[in-house]
Amino acid sequence: MGYVELHDINKHFKKFHASKDINISIEKGKLVALLGPSGSGKTTILRMIAGLEQPDSGEILIDGKVVNNTPGSERGIGFVFQNYALFRYMTVYDNIAFGLRVKKIPEEEIRDRVKELLELINCEGLEKRFPSQLSGGQRQRVAFARALAPNPQILLLDEPFAAIDAKVRLELRTWLREMITKLNITSIFVTHDQDEAIEVADEIIVTNLGKVEQSGTPQELYKNPATPFVAQFIGHSVEVRNYEKFKHFNKQGENSIAYLRPEFVSIFKKGESVQFANSAEEAIVEDTIFRGSNIEIRVRIHGNLISAIRSINEPEIRVGELVDVFIYRLYIVDGENVVLATNDSITDEDVVI
Repeated sequence: MGYVELHDINKHFKKFHASKDINISIEKGKLVALLGPSGSGKTTILRMIAGLEQPDSGEILIDGKVVNNTPGSERGIGFVFQNYALFRYMTVYDNIAFGLRVKKIPEEEIRDRVKELLELINCEGLEKRFPSQLSGGQRQRVAFARALAPNPQILLLDEPFAAIDAKVRLELRTWLREMITKLNITSIFVTHDQDEAIEVADEIIVTNLGKVEQSGTPQELYKNPATPFVAQFIGHSVEVRNYEKFKHFNKQGENSIAYLRPEFVSIFKKGESVQFANSAEEAIVEDTIFRGSNIEIRVRIHGNLISAIRSINEPEIRVGELVDVFIYRLYIVDGENVVLATNDSITDEDVVI
């Protein structure tokens, strides 16, 4: 039995069905991501757990108790909003102390708790500053501390890194992961960024059109997508409709389509010594995109624009160059079935060229 559970939850906003028969179970102490595109229902789920929205039907349980009619303030929840929601005319100290003062905690205890949290978020010495005097990363850390101040049993975070620049966002991901592990607090965060979810979460719940498509560890979702939506949503996939034209792949259903990820493709310069060279296909490079330590190479095969990642330490490939392309595998979707298909030559061809 999970620490947080949603049973057959439905929620409408007028005629819009935002949550459709949602069933979720989250273990105590886990860091879980609600991942999906805009409008998929992930934030509605978070707000219902927080008590900010009321489900039309179904039950929400926390620690085995139904909390549908329990006010959010009595659910033992800390909430971190996307835009921080710090009180701009309060100092860092007063922002963190706010929830404790509402509960009429003695000021001496508040002082000790704020000091403890400032150390936890690595913001010692900033207690007299106002939010406008902080960086985006510091404001988000203070928002975390304010949510944690009353010792909640559950921490909810709505797109916690969305308003922060890319470099700081990467640093905060690591920090959040370490903080949650240290505190052992059950945490649920909403994100539309799959890289963020994969890097940070113990478990990912993928939502789409108000439904839960699949849940599991990041590895499980990445390697074994259970639905067509997950197959195309996870892993920067591109859709391939005439995949049977690729060498050593067979059609698996009259209306089937395939999804291809960059890591399923290798692109080589002419003359490079590579395995399965006899199974490669020729293509002209249409574009190259610098990705830091890697280069994304884009080519068009059988009408499909596909990508592969190549290290910057390998010989340079230029736009307009004739290259060899080998496709290792792809996901084939036939109706609601998803199958990982492997290039037949990987088992049939034994010669390394």
